Amino acid sequence: MTNSKTRGALSALILAAAAMSVAQGISVTVDGHPVQFDTTGPIYENGRVLVPLRGVFEQMGAYVDWDPATRMVTANRGDTDVRLHIGDRWADVNGARTALDTPPRIYRGSTMVPLRFLSESLGANVEWIDANREVMITSATGLVTTSTTTRTRSGLRRRAALRMTTNTVIPVTLDESLSSVDSRKGDHFMATVKTNGDDYDGLPAGTRIEGVVTAAHRQNGRNPGLLDLAFQRVILPDGRSFPITGSLTSLASDRVERDSNGVLVSRTDRRDNRMVYAGYGAAGGLLVGLLTKRPLEGTILGGALGYLYGLVNHDQQAADVQLSPGTQFGVRLDQPLVITNR
Repeated sequence: MTNSKTRGALSALILAAAAMSVAQGISVTVDGHPVQFDTTGPIYENGRVLVPLRGVFEQMGAYVDWDPATRMVTANRGDTDVRLHIGDRWADVNGARTALDTPPRIYRGSTMVPLRFLSESLGANVEWIDANREVMITSATGLVTTSTTTRTRSGLRRRAALRMTTNTVIPVTLDESLSSVDSRKGDHFMATVKTNGDDYDGLPAGTRIEGVVTAAHRQNGRNPGLLDLAFQRVILPDGRSFPITGSLTSLASDRVERDSNGVLVSRTDRRDNRMVYAGYGAAGGLLVGLLTKRPLEGTILGGALGYLYGLVNHDQQAADVQLSPGTQFGVRLDQPLVITNR
């Protein structure tokens, strides 16, 4: 019969396995580039994220060495030397003792260190996005050290790295025609960021955003034509591109407001509402909100348009959506965007 000590040990193993299981699906990016782990990925344990030291440090440009005899890890990056022992809550950073909130450990052959240590030891900006189980790291080497306003080769200016937060709205103009008649799900299109000849919150003039048609429905009786759009990439004038997760939104004052820097942000009371183009009247298409987050393919649209709201005039005749080049709308960032001058 299993004694109490055995049961206790078994319970501890089960809890440990459960803690590790929630780690599945954690992703890490350094300066906007995904970190590829050879074997073990990040784990979430006791409220803290631990990451493989070698995979992250090496992507940040550090040299990493492991001494199995002393169980010590040595990492060197520029003028920074880091030494830490497995199981020790203290690390050595350039000769100074630095406390760790969780000691390093070996997990499936990889040295795991607490995420906070990355920021404390190498001066990186580290952010944990709980909703997406994502670690975003902006390394010091990915930043421009000058504080002047001169333009860099990439076109970024005024700041070491461009960081745009969730709910930032980027105003754009459509570069090509889209319609609920001719467009098809999966079609890609381009839009250009609206600037005043200079930049928009650091995005240089000529920056473009790539979008994709996620659904297109033709007008049918009292139901207007519908066009659902999403946005996937920011493309700088020098050709570099950065992935984004963006949603369609209106530039009307009831949807957006300007922050202290003059940048458009989505109003918090409307940030969860999806918007699509609906065909009404002769305007080519009106931006309206959906009362559901479900894709249009799975949405039953009745003749009374029960899922649609915010129409300027409910009496307008249903038509197809016809968007011409130059059509203006907003791209709302649903995840933070970091662009570096590397």
